[in-house]
Amino acid sequence: MSVFKFKHFQIHQENTALKVGTDSMILGAICHWENPKHLLDIGTGTGVLALMCAQRFNLEGIVGLEISEKAIIDAQMNAGNSPFISTISIVNQTIQNYNPNEQFDAIISNPPFFENSSKNQNEHKSLARHTESLSFSELLQSISRLLTTDGKAWIIIPYESTENITQLARENELFVSDLITLFGKPDKPTRTIISFRKQLSEVHRSSICIRTEDGAYTEEYKVLTQEFHDRAL
Repeated sequence: MSVFKFKHFQIHQENTALKVGTDSMILGAICHWENPKHLLDIGTGTGVLALMCAQRFNLEGIVGLEISEKAIIDAQMNAGNSPFISTISIVNQTIQNYNPNEQFDAIISNPPFFENSSKNQNEHKSLARHTESLSFSELLQSISRLLTTDGKAWIIIPYESTENITQLARENELFVSDLITLFGKPDKPTRTIISFRKQLSEVHRSSICIRTEDGAYTEEYKVLTQEFHDRAL
């Protein structure tokens, strides 16, 4: 699907390696902050998370950071054609070399996270999928460097990487605030959504199941994403 239609914007994804999927839909719908002002989307891809956050929050500025020159084409088009054109800036830069003048009180990322699987022969898709271009350690180092003292960062990762990520976070003086287990189907955990703060706090644990055993979307998934889908699921 080259165009993914949302209620308030459209996502062109002809050039981007990874298309809009449930990972981004859930992360963009479930993340939350209290009056965020400046948001950084690390690895913005099509710009979908930046646009979802622009719809949900009264942000003063959003930076969508992306390493792929092909994905940048789609992200710039999607931001430029949206109602949020004045809020979003798309930047072709690696997070490792990104040094803005100010920190961000809101950070979000759907990062590349295939560490041990065989690489895709398509170099463009491999860049988007594998951690060689952005390791978990580099991601968390960057979040720690760019997050304000009272800010919060949200990421989505494979379920089996949860323990590793939380350990790496502690090494970078980041503490888990929210831990949400995603089930592809009942009793089948596939992803974890984690939020981090720079202060130690109580961990809020929850879960959400995306599909029923017969493959239909669950009611909780429908309710969570209903403000984004342009049609009934």
